[in-house]
Amino acid sequence: MRTKIFEYKGYIGIQSAVDAEGLLNDPTKSGELGFVLDAAFVDIHPRALKLLMTIPKSGDDIGDFDVYKADDGRVILGWLGGPLKMFRPEEVSGSSVYSPELLKSDKTVECDPKFIKYIDSI
Repeated sequence: MRTKIFEYKGYIGIQSAVDAEGLLNDPTKSGELGFVLDAAFVDIHPRALKLLMTIPKSGDDIGDFDVYKADDGRVILGWLGGPLKMFRPEEVSGSSVYSPELLKSDKTVECDPKFIKYIDSI
């Protein structure tokens, strides 16, 4: 499956899996902090990308949500947590090298109905 990132009512939602295309780590292993993917395998809605641009950089090497260019030129995207994640951009931070401008959006990405239902219930 391809990973999707979408937005609804100011929340960013991520829908991925432990066998997602482009996964660069093994999130099922003890000690793995979250998900790390080649961003070429991630579909991002334009509204979600706009919100990702508002996440501030921190002074740390690891952020709650991160985007950077690897030495081999690939754009890498990662986050702390599991395959299904939801957050407000003002509640997280990127690493010291967080660069969301490296990402590309795709207006065909649809918000998961379960995500909409959950957000509407809180």
